[in-house]
Amino acid sequence: MTMPKSQSLQERYGDPLLTALTIMLAILLFAVAPMQAAGITIAHEFGIAFGLVLVVAVFVVSGSMIALAAVLLADGCVVAATIMRLSHPSETGILLDASAWLIAGATLIVVVARAVFAPGRINFHRVIGAVLLYLSLGLVFMSLFCFVAVFEPDAFTGIGALHDNLAVAGNLTYFSFVTLTSVGYGDIVPLHPYARGLANVEAIIGQLYPATLLARLVTLELEGRHRSGT
Repeated sequence: MTMPKSQSLQERYGDPLLTALTIMLAILLFAVAPMQAAGITIAHEFGIAFGLVLVVAVFVVSGSMIALAAVLLADGCVVAATIMRLSHPSETGILLDASAWLIAGATLIVVVARAVFAPGRINFHRVIGAVLLYLSLGLVFMSLFCFVAVFEPDAFTGIGALHDNLAVAGNLTYFSFVTLTSVGYGDIVPLHPYARGLANVEAIIGQLYPATLLARLVTLELEGRHRSGT
């Protein structure tokens, strides 16, 4: 469901916000998450504030009340996990965080894919949006790895005991993107069949996506520039 009043905002700011969202998610994954894992409390507060900004950005890009509700639900899970963690840390807090990552990542994939592949010329912002789609895939797999780690405590080696703290996000973010990019340092190893299956799927996507879809979008953007210049 799309609100009519949001269409003008979407037309004006939709594409530029793809670039803004990419920068925001990159900061969250590669700056905020490691600081959280290192115990820097203010980083977690920044992450919550970032989630609120994400609500507005996703709504403007998509114009969808469903997408808005999904991101609000993800933010609610993070807030609930934070409150529980302060009073009584448990695996429930980890599952709430993982649910938030899954909901936010899946919502971003749908919203961004629709914006990137919408009718019209492929421009720079849409190419950057394809990068955002790639990062969102890593976020979704991170959440799935977290569910496996909670329900199968010996599913991974190298991530340590699963306590309800923010180190879980840092370790699994690292493992997810090491797998997505097929770097494979080997310091974190999946042992359970479910973990290995997910890692295989993520590694295949990580290899095929940049070589096919992303490369094609870049080609279309360059062709569009060439036609515009002639």
